Amino acid sequence: MFEVSVIMGSLRTALRDLARLALAAAVSARPEPLSPRADVSACKLAANSNVYLSAGFGYELNCAPSTGTLRAFMMFVDFPDQGAVETPESLRDFFVPAAAEWYAASSYGALALDVDADVSRFYRMPAPAASYGWDRGLSSEAHEKYIQDALDAYGGAIEPTDVLYVVPTATATAISFSPTFMGDVETRAGVYVARKSVTFGLDAYETWKYLVLNHETGHTMCLPDYYPLNGSATGLFIGGWDLMGLISGPSPDYFAWDKWRLGWLSDDQIECVAESGSSTHALTPLETTGGSKAVVIKHDSTNVLVAELRTKDGLNSGSCATGVLLYTISTTTPTGEGPVRVVDVTPNSGGCADDELNDATLSLAGTKSYTVAQWGVTVTVVSESDDGVEIEVEVQ
Repeated sequence: MFEVSVIMGSLRTALRDLARLALAAAVSARPEPLSPRADVSACKLAANSNVYLSAGFGYELNCAPSTGTLRAFMMFVDFPDQGAVETPESLRDFFVPAAAEWYAASSYGALALDVDADVSRFYRMPAPAASYGWDRGLSSEAHEKYIQDALDAYGGAIEPTDVLYVVPTATATAISFSPTFMGDVETRAGVYVARKSVTFGLDAYETWKYLVLNHETGHTMCLPDYYPLNGSATGLFIGGWDLMGLISGPSPDYFAWDKWRLGWLSDDQIECVAESGSSTHALTPLETTGGSKAVVIKHDSTNVLVAELRTKDGLNSGSCATGVLLYTISTTTPTGEGPVRVVDVTPNSGGCADDELNDATLSLAGTKSYTVAQWGVTVTVVSESDDGVEIEVEVQ
């Protein structure tokens, strides 16, 4: 009887152990709830090669380098009808080193703009300034003729470079604005000079100052225009939140999305949300080095919503509103048609600094939560500190 009792007790113990193992196996077999977070590669929307200056990753147009050193050659020209009265040195100093310092700050030191300026003289163009037909809608052919006339006037060899800057005397009122030539730059003899050329105009001296160089050089790195090219209000799409829109805007630093594309932000500074659910994220100011800079919420293969934190530090010291900025990216929308659009989280507020969108930020002191209804995404500011903010992202 003793042996039978021992055997029965051992059997009961074994059965209990088997039951525990079966329960543990059942629990471990339950699927883990899906996290809305995803590998950052899921949010790296590819550029659309059929869309001019598509705002995605990997756009190819012999773009100027955006990391390391961007080398440029700067020359100065005047005209038979509008001769120079200033010195080349004064015009060089108008643009640099201020524009180079702007890039050093915006890129967190990732990009150095190295400008080699020939300040020996103004080179006389072969035709009057008024003859170049310098109007909006200037054709690529007319633009190239102007550049090649400048190169003919220069006459000497120019070591191949990334960008050619052609700077006219400020008296040349007929050269009214500052476009970028996006094709390869060659002499009439077919000698390669640069990947791109920026030809400055009167708007630099009268309106945009040195920042026009940062805007136009942005194009040489294949950034699109964020203002409408159809003549609508400059701030229509993004207000004054990036100088690829309004050059003189109160918060002109490049968007975190573009800093990521340009290689100024690393993948570990971006958080990607690609599934439904709720998640919390810490953001540090765009203007400071280090930390997480953007939460990218993927809508589909061509559209994302981005959240970043703007302050009054650094390049954005003139900002009239601070907080979490939301904007959408479309890789199928071409330059000048709204590839980036700031979400107005404070509609009908009247804005600030002369634009409705310039106060479009989330903060605990103002609007703390906003739902992008058509995407089913809600972004809420949870907490704020001197170091940054915590936000919650809910995706339906």
